[in-house]
Amino acid sequence: MSTEAIRYTAAIVATIGLVLMLTPTPLAEAVRLPDRGRRLAGLAVLLIGWVLMAGTLVPDGVSSRLSTPVGLVAGIVGVVVALAVLMVIGWLVAKRPWVWFLLLGLALPVRIPLTIGDESANLLLPLYGVIVLGLAVLWWMERQGTRERVWPSSALDLPLMLFVGFTLVSLVWSSDVPEGAVKATFFWIPFVLLYLIAVAMWRQGRALVTLAITTMAMAVPVALLAIGQYATGDILWNHRLMQSNVYSRFFRVNSIFYDPNILGRYLALALLITVAVAWLRRGSTPVLVTCGVAAAIYSVALVVTFSRSSALMLMIGLFIMALRMFGWRRTVLVAVIMAVVGSAAAIAGSSQVRNALTSTERLDKVSEGRFDLVGGGVDIFQEHPVTGGGLGSFATDYANLLSEKELRKTRVVISHNAPVTILSEEGAVGFALFIWLCVIAVIIGIRATRDRDEDVGVPSAAMLAALVGIFVHALLYSALFEDPYTWVLAAGLVAGAALAARHGGDAPGPPEQPDTIPAAGT
Repeated sequence: MSTEAIRYTAAIVATIGLVLMLTPTPLAEAVRLPDRGRRLAGLAVLLIGWVLMAGTLVPDGVSSRLSTPVGLVAGIVGVVVALAVLMVIGWLVAKRPWVWFLLLGLALPVRIPLTIGDESANLLLPLYGVIVLGLAVLWWMERQGTRERVWPSSALDLPLMLFVGFTLVSLVWSSDVPEGAVKATFFWIPFVLLYLIAVAMWRQGRALVTLAITTMAMAVPVALLAIGQYATGDILWNHRLMQSNVYSRFFRVNSIFYDPNILGRYLALALLITVAVAWLRRGSTPVLVTCGVAAAIYSVALVVTFSRSSALMLMIGLFIMALRMFGWRRTVLVAVIMAVVGSAAAIAGSSQVRNALTSTERLDKVSEGRFDLVGGGVDIFQEHPVTGGGLGSFATDYANLLSEKELRKTRVVISHNAPVTILSEEGAVGFALFIWLCVIAVIIGIRATRDRDEDVGVPSAAMLAALVGIFVHALLYSALFEDPYTWVLAAGLVAGAALAARHGGDAPGPPEQPDTIPAAGT
C-alpha cells in the first residue's frame, strides 16, 4: 500500500474513532450501542488512526533501519519496554490524577526544536508524551472503577465530531496530502485526544487549580527570559527574527517560543488567569501581592513582544471577565469611554495611526500583507466552494495563484487568519460546521459563567475570555486549532457548564470533589 493510501486510511480510521467517541448518547442508544464500551472502543480506534498517520511521516533513514532484522527486533523491544514503563507510570498517576494535569501544565508551552534530515520544526514533544500518558491513566482508572461509568458528554460533542471528522476526511481530496498529514499527526488527532482526556479527568484531577498554578509559575521564568532577551539583544531559535530585529525600529523577543506572537498569546493567557485568581482571593494580601508582582512581570514581557494581536487578545479577555465581575452596564460604559478617549489620543498624537486608518495601502503594509493572504483565501474558496481544497492545502493553492515574480516577493504563503484557512480548505460545508462549533462553545461558556458560585463562574469567565481571546488572536495570526490551549480551555468550559447545571438543579450527580480556587474569606 502506498504512503498516500495509508494516509487516507488513517484519516478515515481516526474519523470512525471520533464518531464512536462523540456520537450523542440518545442516538447511540437508538442503535443499541452501549455508551461506555462504545466510547472506549472509539478512543482505541482514534489512537490507531494517529499511529498510522504518524507512521507515514517517519524519515526514510529511520524506516530503512527498521526494515532490517536487527532494526526490527530492536524496534519491537523498544516499543514493548516503552509500553511497560508507560503502564507503570500510568498506574501511579491514576491514583493521583492531579499529577497528570500538573505535567500537562508544564508541557503545554514547551516546544522542542528538532531537525530530521532536511526538515526542521518546533514540536510539542513533551505534550505528546503527556497525551499518551493520559490514555494510560484513563485505562487504569477504568479498571479501578475510579471514574464515572458514563463518559461525560455535552452539547459540544456533535458539532465537534462533525467538524473535526470532516476536516480529517478532507485529507482525501487535499491538494497537499503531505502537509495535511503533518497537520493531522501533530495537531488535529492528538489535540482532540487531549480534549477527550481532559474532559474525562477534569473533576478527579483538580484541573482548575493545578493548571492555574502551573501556568502562573511557568509564565514567570518565560517572561523573565523575554525581558532578559530585550536587555541583552539575544534571541533564541528564530534566525529570521534576529535579522528582522536588525532592520526594525522595535526589538522583538520570543523567549522559549519561536514566534513573538505566540509568546504574547501565552503571556496574555497568564495575565487573564492571574486576574481571576486575584479576584477570587481578593481578601488575602499575600495572594494579591504575589499576583500583582507576577502580573507586572508578564506585562513588561508582553510589551517587549510588540505583539498587537496579543494586546488585543488581552483587552477583549479582560472585557469578558469584567462582564462577569462588575456587570455589563459598568463594563460597557467604561469600555466605551476608554475606547473613545484612547482612539482620539492615538489619532491625534500619531500620524502613522491616521495614515493607517485613511489609507488601505498603508493599512495593508502595517498588517504585513495579511489582507493579500485573506484575499487569496477567498479566491481559493471560489475555486472549491463546497468542500474546499482539503486539509493542509492553503499554502499550495495560494502559491498557485501567484506569478513567479509575486512568489519571489512573498515571504509567506500560509494564512494568518484561521477562519479564512478553514473556508479555503474545508469549503462552505466545513465553514458552516466551524461556525456551529464556535456558537455552541460560546453558549456553553456563557452558561458556565452565569453560575452564582464565584468559584465556578469566575474561573469559567476566565476560560471563556482566554478562548475568545485566542480566537481573536487567530484572526490576525492563525493557529486556532493548532494551539493546545484551545482544546484544554474548551474541556474546562464543558466541565464548568456541567457543574453549573448541577448547581442549578438541572442534572443529578454525585457529590462534587473540590476543584476551585477558594474565594475571598473562605
